[in-house]
Amino acid sequence: MATEAHKFQVGVFVIGATVIGIAAAIWLGASRFFEESRRFVTYFSESVQGLDAGASVKYRGVPVGRVDAIHIAPDGVLIEVAMDCDVDVARALKADESLRATLELSGITGLRYIEIDRHVGDALHQSPTLTFKPPAEVIPSARSSFKAIQVALEDVYDHFMQLDLHGISSDTREALQAASQLLRDQRLATILTNVEAASVSTNALTKNLQTLAGKLAPAVDNTTQATGEAKALFANLNQSVTGKQLAATLDRVDRLTQSTEQFVVGLQSTVERLDRTVTNLQSLTEEVRGQPSLLLFSEPPTSEGQTDRTGR
Repeated sequence: MATEAHKFQVGVFVIGATVIGIAAAIWLGASRFFEESRRFVTYFSESVQGLDAGASVKYRGVPVGRVDAIHIAPDGVLIEVAMDCDVDVARALKADESLRATLELSGITGLRYIEIDRHVGDALHQSPTLTFKPPAEVIPSARSSFKAIQVALEDVYDHFMQLDLHGISSDTREALQAASQLLRDQRLATILTNVEAASVSTNALTKNLQTLAGKLAPAVDNTTQATGEAKALFANLNQSVTGKQLAATLDRVDRLTQSTEQFVVGLQSTVERLDRTVTNLQSLTEEVRGQPSLLLFSEPPTSEGQTDRTGR
């Protein structure tokens, strides 16, 4: 008897649990029919793969409804998605014209849901044009993030395919061959040797001119001093013929002195320019010895640099 009673109790428990589970499922499913909601529709021009009836509809990340049905639109091109949203949220959806519906991925499962959010810029003009009368109030759509990435990648691919890759490859190969031939040319070593010799000769000439200028400077100073003393010595002879002749001679000597000074100044300027030229030639020789390819691939001098060389 104890065994029979135990079996009876287990059977009653199982039957009761089953009835309670079925009742809960019916109540949960039926509760959706008693909820007050507002119907909206949106239309997509892209694939809605992963979006099913019953999928969540979110307003800025907050669940506000569910997808009720998914159909092909009357024009046979667009996809119509019918949504049931809460009445309280429906008022906000109707009042905001910047709201757009987009397809978003739910994690890494591949399932999608409808996200309603505010948009600006180009997204406001991405909704497809309807050529038929919709069955309910429409929430315009915008491209999903996945679709935007796909469009951007397609654009990059189209631009890449428009490149003349064969021509670029041929030009690069020819440039490398020309550079290789130039670097193997024996005349390049001769040119570098000649440039270095010219630099050494110019440096020696500069030193000689500097020595000459140093010797002329005391002579010019002595001549200037002698001219001043002669002017003071013959200051009283201006009234006589001899005095006038001496004055004229002194004037010529003064002019000669000034000319000599100008010559020395010009000579010093020339020495300075030659010194800069030697420095530039030495720098050029070192750079070309270190990187011979600069003779081919270096950029042309700027206008400022050309002005400096012209001024020199």
